[in-house]
Amino acid sequence: MKSAREDVRDKVKRAKIMRHDRQDLYSAHLTEQWSWEKIALYQEALNGAFKKYAQRFPDDVCLEKIAEEIATGQAQLWLVLKNKIQFSAFAITKVESAHTGKKCVVLSDLAGEGGLKLVKLIDEVEKWARKINAEEIHMFGRTGWAKKLAHHGYSRNLIQYRKVLGS
Repeated sequence: MKSAREDVRDKVKRAKIMRHDRQDLYSAHLTEQWSWEKIALYQEALNGAFKKYAQRFPDDVCLEKIAEEIATGQAQLWLVLKNKIQFSAFAITKVESAHTGKKCVVLSDLAGEGGLKLVKLIDEVEKWARKINAEEIHMFGRTGWAKKLAHHGYSRNLIQYRKVLGS
């Protein structure tokens, strides 16, 4: 007969297994080689995420500029899918050259659902950056991301300060 302690341990193990089975899996997909028809499958959710992002940061986000940069290849659109099929978030990258000549990938925009769970997907962006011979990845993000990003080798480089000047 099991002791009360063993019974509790078994229940905890079963609960962990059940929680793991319900865990969502996220994946990042660079859309450069996707047809417009394939991207259109996510259009409604993508448009909603873009609108929400622009409303949250009205002084910093210009949807027309982002769309133009993606359409002309100046920026890359990444889709984050939950369980391989459901839209969760988008990210925007740009390839830039630093003043030193270093090729850098800049992850400038990320919005949608998933939050900090998406940090591990930076590995996919890094693989792509290495493939195109980039030497560094730079990104803009909130301070709440710092701890998770540190686990992936990122460190804080600059801090941007802002002051709105009244009339």
